[in-house]
Amino acid sequence: MLFSLLAIFSCNKETKPIVNESLKERAGLPHFFDKIKKNNDIKIVYFGGSITNHEGYRKQSFEWFQSKYPNSKFSMVNASIGGTGSDLGVFRIDQDVIKHKPDLVFVEFAVNDSKTDSLTVSRSMEGIVRKLKNQCPKTDICFLYTINWIMLNDMTKGQLYQSIRYMENIAEYYNIPSINFGKKVVKLLQEDKLIFEGDKNTDYGNKIVFTYDGTHPTIHQGHLVYTGDIKTAFTQMESSKIKHVEGVPKALYPNNYELAKLFPIKEFEKSDGWKLIPKNDNLYKYYQKSSKYFDELYYTNNPEDYITFKFKGSMIGLFDVIGPSSSGITIKLNDDVIPVRRFDKYCGTRYRSHYKLLPSIEDKEYTVTIQLDTTSFDKKSIYNEFKKGENIKEEHLFTQNNAYLGEILLIGEIIK
Repeated sequence: MLFSLLAIFSCNKETKPIVNESLKERAGLPHFFDKIKKNNDIKIVYFGGSITNHEGYRKQSFEWFQSKYPNSKFSMVNASIGGTGSDLGVFRIDQDVIKHKPDLVFVEFAVNDSKTDSLTVSRSMEGIVRKLKNQCPKTDICFLYTINWIMLNDMTKGQLYQSIRYMENIAEYYNIPSINFGKKVVKLLQEDKLIFEGDKNTDYGNKIVFTYDGTHPTIHQGHLVYTGDIKTAFTQMESSKIKHVEGVPKALYPNNYELAKLFPIKEFEKSDGWKLIPKNDNLYKYYQKSSKYFDELYYTNNPEDYITFKFKGSMIGLFDVIGPSSSGITIKLNDDVIPVRRFDKYCGTRYRSHYKLLPSIEDKEYTVTIQLDTTSFDKKSIYNEFKKGENIKEEHLFTQNNAYLGEILLIGEIIK
């Protein structure tokens, strides 16, 4: 069963200009196309969640750039982490994106931000944009809006889903082009050419099976819809005559997260019980088969162990690993002790990178102490609510209480 996707995405043979209804062109990508005209080397960073991390539109669009512009040498950085939104992205952009000095950055967080509140999305996305524009003024940015089943009702009514509305507000203010993949998906769905959530055991004939889970596009059908949108959007932007928009305007949100920073655990005072996990540890077998997200990952099973530091700022969070043997953590801010559970319904069979941001706090000085919390809770029942009794690989790990910390997230400054 092969659907003729070429018929959907091929350019009209007439001389009509290409118009992509999914594209909001705004100031376009002038630096990118200037470099293309000069046959410069081009580095593209794909910055997002699991949809970008998959070998789908990211790989397909990159190969298209290579074939369309053969006189430029292209390189790619995959800066995507599954299950993460713009609220983590703004903390890790310095080390995962900016340090690579990219020429073009795709930013894709619409699906993972679908349930995040408007202020957090707006402050995070503006922080991402301002970091890039201030540190990499010749880097162009393009927002990408993926779609999942939660967004489908609004999109079929011709309305933007809430996370996309928040992001479009930032894109409009900073003249950043955006591509709303959902428009093409909904159009094909309404034309009865696409099944949004299919069954792997069902033959749908010539229809595109967009996803099997309502979120992640199928590689050779769903992702091709996204890739087709990128191709027509870039073809349109290349032919446009748009002037450079120089400089960075004043912040739209004065309390945006431009000052967000990420600090490795090794930079803080800690007790001797915290042990560095070697790269060949069995933990990584289950942890997304990769240790790329942290240069170093520390572990303890002793509630007496601590990490402590002082800082002045307005937000704190954790970037860590959770799984069947993870437990809880307490964060003490001056005299206030805040418990943070580090186990959820997905933790039954694998370890994965995760993060937790505490609500905004008063901008002042804090002494912070982080320790393992061994307060017991029923891990098996939490997991069974999700998996409905599915077999657990290593149920004995549920009896362990461990903490796996990689980095601390802060908006503020460390006090030495």
